[in-house]
Amino acid sequence: MPNADFRPANPAEGYHRIATTRRFRYLVPDPARTLRAAWLTEDLACPACSVDTGLLLVLDEHHGDRLVQATCPAGHQWADPRVDRHHFAAYSRLRGWAQPDLDWSWVVDAGFGEEPEPPIDYARELKEGWGYALKQGRNAVKRRVKKTVRAQRRAAGKATRNAAYAPVAAALRTAWSWQAGTAPEPEPEAEEEPYPDIPSVAKYRKAYGMEPRRRGPRCLVCEDTGRIPGTPITCTECDGPAAAAMAAAERRAARARNPKSR
Repeated sequence: MPNADFRPANPAEGYHRIATTRRFRYLVPDPARTLRAAWLTEDLACPACSVDTGLLLVLDEHHGDRLVQATCPAGHQWADPRVDRHHFAAYSRLRGWAQPDLDWSWVVDAGFGEEPEPPIDYARELKEGWGYALKQGRNAVKRRVKKTVRAQRRAAGKATRNAAYAPVAAALRTAWSWQAGTAPEPEPEAEEEPYPDIPSVAKYRKAYGMEPRRRGPRCLVCEDTGRIPGTPITCTECDGPAAAAMAAAERRAARARNPKSR
């Protein structure tokens, strides 16, 4: 059984073992060329299940194998006469021996052995690479956002729990203080900050050399004229300019009689 011996390949000792992943091709003479030998390539496949990939090929010259022993992935085993043992041994030496016989390099040049790997699709590789990089970048941003939101949520929850359990903690501290025989010290009340004395707008205007703001009319209906503009109708919203002048005179007299009330 060729797949029962799991020794590594040793072409120098005549043990050739090749595990293929792609299709394996062997050489057949070209019948159209009679004057000079020419070779054609045929794909090796399992005669039972027609599988042509993943074959295991073994040739042990030390035990006198005259045919290459093949095994397919399904477990079918056969001795294949289509594969020339000399071609197979030369291919094994060229592939895995440090000192191959270069006179047999024509076997590989003719196409014997495992088919070459397909060319690299650089456009697809770059596209997949960029896609992977973008995906990792998006995931990193999502993780950072989730971390920030989670931290803020935890901080808010902690502050809420502390505020909710503050009365309970204060009661427990008081009870522990009484049990220890020491009266709890009252917490100092926070001093209220004095309201700042803000100067009036007139002082700001005077400090910056601005013109004092003129006071508008007291009555917006007649504009302190006593009559509706454009009509002879007397204004009913105010007492007229005479009453306003009399009230101003009374205020000046009151300030003169009591100077401390200014």
